[in-house]
Amino acid sequence: MKVSLEQLNPRATVLSILLLQAITPANGHYGFPFVEVAGVMSERWEYIRPTATFGPNFDYAGPPSMCGPNGTLPLFPIKTLKVEAGSTIVFGASGQKAWPESDSREPFDPKWSIYHDGPATAYLSKAPGELAEYDGSGEWFKIAAVGASDGIQWDVRESAQVNKLSFTIPKTTPPGKYLMRAEHLNILTSYKGTQMYANCAHLEITGAGGGTPGPTTKFPGAFDAKDPGIWLPNALDHPYQPSDRLKNWQGAGPKVWTG
Repeated sequence: MKVSLEQLNPRATVLSILLLQAITPANGHYGFPFVEVAGVMSERWEYIRPTATFGPNFDYAGPPSMCGPNGTLPLFPIKTLKVEAGSTIVFGASGQKAWPESDSREPFDPKWSIYHDGPATAYLSKAPGELAEYDGSGEWFKIAAVGASDGIQWDVRESAQVNKLSFTIPKTTPPGKYLMRAEHLNILTSYKGTQMYANCAHLEITGAGGGTPGPTTKFPGAFDAKDPGIWLPNALDHPYQPSDRLKNWQGAGPKVWTG
């Protein structure tokens, strides 16, 4: 016999709705489970360290700030992408498709785009051994920051329909195996209101090297809720006139190393 929600008592109806909401994927949240290889988008979690959720992170100084929730070590084995220093690495964005998100195998959807306005950064950290065993506790250096080139609107914004983040690895990066961290922030002017979204790829970087990356930092601990790269109480998302704070945004943590 079929029973509709209307036939249940009010308390059971509310409980059923809450349960349905709890198991429904949060499409409003997003992350970067793809890497583009030779113009072709990879499979989901093929080269990206899996995370359990794409929910926004507000623990800027905690373990999720590195590679996302449950990203300290791989939840299951993934591949390592071999690239030459000087190459551009493209991270593909996606909304959450499953719970836990690491169970999803949905392909890249070119029609989906990041709907939050905010800046993006990229970091690298060289593993002392195999990436599968590296917990990211070593030194990290920043290689890119994408802010608001016109000082008014963030380059990554809803109206621009951005679904990829592109970062170039400095040409003199020492060869080795690296975690590459891609981050996008939905910066809000309220204290601890900024939403952080981050994922990490497994890379093996080749090339002549010769550079000395720096300054370096550690994850967790690179950021603080009061860092001007995260909390911008005096800068609007869309100021009426160009703002140097947005135009020259470099993010929290160390300055960008260009090699």
